[in-house]
Amino acid sequence: MREHDRLLEELRLLLDALAGKADEYLRGCAREGQPDEPGAGCGWCPLCAAMGLTRGQRPELNDQLLGIVQQLRQALVDHAAPSPDEPDDAQPEEPKVQRIQVQRVAGPVLAERDPVC
Repeated sequence: MREHDRLLEELRLLLDALAGKADEYLRGCAREGQPDEPGAGCGWCPLCAAMGLTRGQRPELNDQLLGIVQQLRQALVDHAAPSPDEPDDAQPEEPKVQRIQVQRVAGPVLAERDPVC
């Protein structure tokens, strides 16, 4: 398995685990939903939205986050599955090093009469 494929598989497993935990958490938040209290927060800034999400007051954000996690999981599953028309990697890759054979020669290699310097 190539390094790229192994990395994709690990990322897919990580997102699957994360999606499972997020799914449990988001469904728990939806079950424990509290009615909105007057003056509970503005709801449009990220801080108030996050606080409302942790309190279970923002089920639409829970649904959006769950949808995003599911789309990420599906994208990884689609990308990781090899398409049927792709050639199989049955042939090994060519080595990056080309081996050459060196033979020693007896005696001087350069003629003595031709000075090098």
